[in-house]
Parts: sequence; structure tokens; C-alpha cells
Amino acid sequence: MSDIGVSYDLHYSPNPVGVNLKLGVSNTTLKVTLGGVPALAVAATPHFSGNILEAATSAMATPLANAITLSLGAFAGQIINGKSFDVTTIPNLPFNVEGVSGTLKPKNLKLSEFNGQLKIGGDFNLS
Repeated sequence: MSDIGVSYDLHYSPNPVGVNLKLGVSNTTLKVTLGGVPALAVAATPHFSGNILEAATSAMATPLANAITLSLGAFAGQIINGKSFDVTTIPNLPFNVEGVSGTLKPKNLKLSEFNGQLKIGGDFNLS
């Protein structure tokens, strides 16, 4: 006996979905925070692949699938907005110049703009 599946195509609006990205620095870690994600209207339509039993099961379960996708889409912004992700960590910079070695350790990092580009600036401790 084989499993019977369901198959759907999902359509959402607004399409495309706009997302605001906010960059920040915490200690020596560059972070991205997501924001501005709206509630989504998501609709499921049965995907007909040639399997008659799967197509019939998908068609019968469409109201349930739409109830699930609509409720999840309504919370999309609440789920995603405010989530932060670490992008990279600014490393210590070891150096060796003419027999003198040491390490520059970044601290007090801040983000700014310089000539239309992102600038990460701050202080360094020399050890």
C-alpha cells in the first residue's frame, strides 16, 4: 500500500513582499534585524500532477489547507519582524612588521556612511 499525498501551489500577496533590513553592531558582531514584513494573504490551490487519487484528496482538503495558510500568513509579520541574525564578527587583526608583532583588537564599533558605502569604524586596542 502506498501513501496518498496532497499537493498545492501557494500564492501570496503582497507579491513581492517588502522587508526592511536594519544593520547594527553589538560588541564586534555585525547584525541584521528584519522589519516591515506585512501580514500575508496566502491561498492554496490544488496542484494536479496526474495522480487522480492525490488530485481528489488535494481538492477535498483545500478548505483546510487555506485555513492553515491564511492563519500562518496573517502572523508572518509578527513571526519575522524584530528577528536578528549575526552576519559576521569583526576579527582581531594580528600583524608582524619588521620583526614587531602584535594584535589589534576592535572595540567601540559603530556603523556610518562614507561616500555612499557602509563604514564600520571604532577603536582598537594594541597588544
